[in-house]
Parts: sequence; C-alpha cells; structure tokens
Amino acid sequence: MACFALEQAFRKFAIHGDTRATGKEMHGKNWSKLCKDCHVIDGKNVTITDVDIVFSKIK
Repeated sequence: MACFALEQAFRKFAIHGDTRATGKEMHGKNWSKLCKDCHVIDGKNVTITDVDIVFSKIK
C-alpha cells in the first residue's frame, strides 16, 4: 500500500505544471519542488543547489 502511495505522489509531482508530461519522468524543477514540499531543503544543511546537483548526477 505504501509503495502505491509513493508512486502516486511521484506521478503527481512529475506532471505538475507540464501538460504534456506522462508522469514517468521528473524534470529538475519538479524535483526541487518535491524536495521543498517535503522539507528536505532546509536552507542550511541542504540547499536548492544541493538537490539540483543530486538531480543532475542521477539523471
């Protein structure tokens, strides 16, 4: 059940703001939004730059 909820959350963030998105891939801006909304970014230990670097290394 939790896996399904996680997948649904990913898909919602992946399509946010992009009418052509399928929900299978996530763009950098949506990754940043996900990290902000989940309070991963705190401005001191983890910054927007940090999550952008992580995204670019994974993508």
